[in-house]
Amino acid sequence: MSAFTLHVVCPNPALDRLQVVERFRPFEVNRVVEVRAMAGGKGLIVCRGARRLGAGVVAYGFVGGAVGQAIRAGCGDLGVLDRHVGIAGETRVTPVVIDRSTGRSTVLNERGPQVTAGEQEELLAGLDAAVRPGDVVVSTGSLPPGCATDLHARVARLALARGATALVDAHGEPLARVVDDARGARPEGRLVVKPNAEELAGVLGRPLPDRAATTAAVRELHAQTGATFVVTLGTDGAVWTDGAEDLAVDTPTVETVNATGSGDSFLAGLAVALGRGESPAAALTLASAMGAANAASLAPDVDPALVARLRESVTVTRGTDGRAAHG
Repeated sequence: MSAFTLHVVCPNPALDRLQVVERFRPFEVNRVVEVRAMAGGKGLIVCRGARRLGAGVVAYGFVGGAVGQAIRAGCGDLGVLDRHVGIAGETRVTPVVIDRSTGRSTVLNERGPQVTAGEQEELLAGLDAAVRPGDVVVSTGSLPPGCATDLHARVARLALARGATALVDAHGEPLARVVDDARGARPEGRLVVKPNAEELAGVLGRPLPDRAATTAAVRELHAQTGATFVVTLGTDGAVWTDGAEDLAVDTPTVETVNATGSGDSFLAGLAVALGRGESPAAALTLASAMGAANAASLAPDVDPALVARLRESVTVTRGTDGRAAHG
């Protein structure tokens, strides 16, 4: 198992405030039966999942105010090295209302605080100084006001220049900038782009109604960019295309408590497995088990023992003929 550091760039972290109700009724008074607050945003969920797997993790982003201090404290509690850039604005709070009867959640996402160009350059300089060959860099989540739309693309470019593996999970214009950047200059090294099917469809401007359509789309994108594409399909699993092979992974069945963050826990498993030098099939297996384990938890988190059990039930198939792929 190779030693590596996972660097997680989350430009717009949040304090997730989870509020559980027995049955959510819109436009009525809802009585909360349980409350939990924790450092969140997509990147912090990735950090938490990676730490549950024993990886060394460094977190980067922008934090400010009392909520920002709570994010820093959350990093310390997880054993994550805090390299967030301090800003004048207040870090956002994300209320998450969880309906216990259905396992479904309602998330209210604030835009986040203003970030200056100088603060963005400070983050990139700190990342550039820390990343080493063989490391893994994840850049994920929304961009707060003031952030350039190519920030995720710049992070990926920096990581690849340092000899690291780069993984990006973005949506909208920032995702389009990552794809366009790779089209313009094919990446030297492993760039993994991990949207969900809806996010990818938004960038392509056409629907991706099923696994076959999604696989065809990412084959086309790989041919244009040289990047690896991993697209999550919710309970239908995920697909992987890297030019060498097309893989599909299923999702283990669990009793869903709260699926919020499952894609981020999937990303954590993928990043850790790739950092450890595991095969694409093995990486997908761990990622799928992580995503399912997250859905079985109230908070965006995983139980490593459950992950290990679920991993045994995951199936990865190769190509269009359904042949089993082994890690």
